[in-house]
This record gives sequence, structure tokens and C-alpha cells, in this order.
Amino acid sequence: MKRFLGLGIVFLMGMLIGIALIRTTLLRPIPDREAKQRVLAVLDSPPNSSGIADNRIVEAVKKIEPVVVNIDTISRTLPETSETDPLGLEREVRGKGSGVILSADGYIVTNRHVIEEANRIRVTLPSGQWHYAKLIGHDPQTDLAVIRIDAANLPYAEIGDSEQLQVGEWTIAVGNPLGLGSTITVGVISALNRRNLQIEEGRQLDGAIQTDAAINRGNSGGALANVNGQLIGINTAILSSGPSGGSIGLGFAIPSNMMRRVVKEIILYGKVKTKPSRPPWLGVAFQPVSDKTAQQFDLEQGQGVAIREVLPKSPASLAGMRAEDIILAIDNKPIGDVRDVREAVIQRKAGEDAIVQILRPSVRRKLTVKVRVQSLPEGLDLPLSP
Repeated sequence: MKRFLGLGIVFLMGMLIGIALIRTTLLRPIPDREAKQRVLAVLDSPPNSSGIADNRIVEAVKKIEPVVVNIDTISRTLPETSETDPLGLEREVRGKGSGVILSADGYIVTNRHVIEEANRIRVTLPSGQWHYAKLIGHDPQTDLAVIRIDAANLPYAEIGDSEQLQVGEWTIAVGNPLGLGSTITVGVISALNRRNLQIEEGRQLDGAIQTDAAINRGNSGGALANVNGQLIGINTAILSSGPSGGSIGLGFAIPSNMMRRVVKEIILYGKVKTKPSRPPWLGVAFQPVSDKTAQQFDLEQGQGVAIREVLPKSPASLAGMRAEDIILAIDNKPIGDVRDVREAVIQRKAGEDAIVQILRPSVRRKLTVKVRVQSLPEGLDLPLSP
């Protein structure tokens, strides 16, 4: 027994010594010549396939990028004397933007502010070929413009249905940010139907698509596409917190369905003749739910909006809604503030019904009211009252 035990110890010691020798050999630095041969062999080996063909974003970019163009503009400023320029010499102002080809014959949509007051408009295609463009027309209300270049057999965008968009779906922004040339950024739809967005003095966006795909100066007029490579919007503006005006993930695009309507009228008439439709409304003014009322009816913080006033002959009045009613939900969507009411109402078209759940404190019970949504009457402007 002692003999076998001794043999086992010898065997174990031999294994440990062997492992130590192997480890020492493996960790010992090899000569420079052999190390150089090894690294060169790694660099000369063929690259592994990454399976790019299965990437939907890549396939979508192949469809949308060839139809997005770079736009360079030259404008001339009026002579103006100053201490630095006592002669008041005329100067050139250069600008950059993007556009989307809509037809094989050279019709291109862009933003009005991209080509505004331009004396010359130069369009550069993805191939590097360039043409001077002529202005067909523009619309200040939607900030859209149509230009045309003398070209044929151009690739052009497949236009998607912006009414079918959903918050959270992928978006691809294509444009010419900061004059760099064609650039792709990817994000999602953050919100739909953004209204009354004060982008700059005298310019508002209404019904815009919001995306977190990076959009910067020069992207204006470029394409916002879905994962099928279809055009779903025209990139037009960003909100930025700094003086540099860089992207912070708050980009906005004009929906493709609105673009269709406006561009068609511009091509036909050189301008938009149809008046923009008035937004839907209920005809009520709001105020926060008081702490006393919230406590009395066991409402959570941020639940419900109290009606301060119901305008006569408004949709809300005709449906029987009253002052002091508390709106809890519209079409089963909980309401916490005025913005929630506005977002719920603008989803409806004039003539459609909205189901409004209210709490009526005077009778101490909840009611369901069917409201026939109507367009805001001409000459009436209630920015806080949908």
C-alpha cells in the first residue's frame, strides 16, 4: 500500500513539473523574426463575412441615398454702408442644404428656407454630377419648395404613407450636414403630429414628425425614410440647446402626405392655392385639477384636466360637457394635462367621434360622452384649447 502511495506522489509531482515547464515555455517571448511572421500572417488572412446583406437599414439606405441631392445657393446682399465697408459693396452669401428627387425628369423638393432669396441654386447629384436649378415655386406656410434641373433618367424617391407611421419605428435621415456631403443617421420616430412648434421668429411647424435621428445644419430639405427606403418626411428643423445649433436628438420633418399635397399644387400653380385645414377642436378652456378636488375624488397626481369654460355651440357644448367637468381619458388614453388633450384630439378628423371619459363633481360620478370633433372655426384662435 505504501508502495502505491509513493508511486502516486511521484506521478503527481511529475505532472506538476511538466505543467510548469510547458507554462514557462509558452510565456517565454519569441524572437522578433518569428513574431513578425505571425502578425503578418494574421494581417494577410482574408476578412470574415459580416452578413451585411441581411441588414434592413443597409438595404433601405441603398434605396433612399441615391435620390437625395446636395444644394448650394448663392444670394447677393443689398449694398449697405458701415464703418468696415464705407462703400457699401454688394456681397455674396452662400448656403447649403439638401433635396429629394421626385421624378426622373429632375423635379426636386426641398425646404423654402434653403433656397430663399437665392440668385443661383446648384444641385449636386450623388454621382458628383451637378446642374443649376430653376425655382418652380414655394410655400411659406409649410416651408416647402420645388426646383427642377435639366436632367433625365434620374432615380427618384418612393413616397411612403405618413398616416401609417407609428411612434418607435426606425427612421433614416439622409442629407448634407455642414456641407460634408451625403450622410446617413438613424433613429426612431419620437412623436407624431407635433404642432405649433416655434422654430424661429415668424416660422412655426404644424403636424411635424419628431425623430431622434441626428439632423444638423445642411440636412434641411433632405429625406427622412423608413426601413423600406420609402420617403416619409422632409427634414426641416431641429431644436437645440446651445449656440452652435447642433443636434440634441430633437429633429422634425414635414410628413410625406403633406408634402405630396403641397408639391402638387406648387407644380400646377407655382404656389399653394388651397387654404390649410383648420385643426380639430373641442371648444373648451382648461385649468389644473385642484388639490381639494383630487383628494375628494381620490385622483392621483397628474390625473385629469378640469374644464374652466365651454364655448357655446362648440363640439364640447353640443355633446353636453360642462364647466368644472374633469376629463380623465379620450379614446381610452389617460389625460394628465392640456397637451394630452391636444394630442388626442388632433388624431381625429372633422366629423369623427371621440369618446371622452369625464368626472362630473356635481353629480359625483363618472360619465362617458361622445363628442363629434369639428374644425376650429375661421377667425377663432384658442392655442390652449383644442
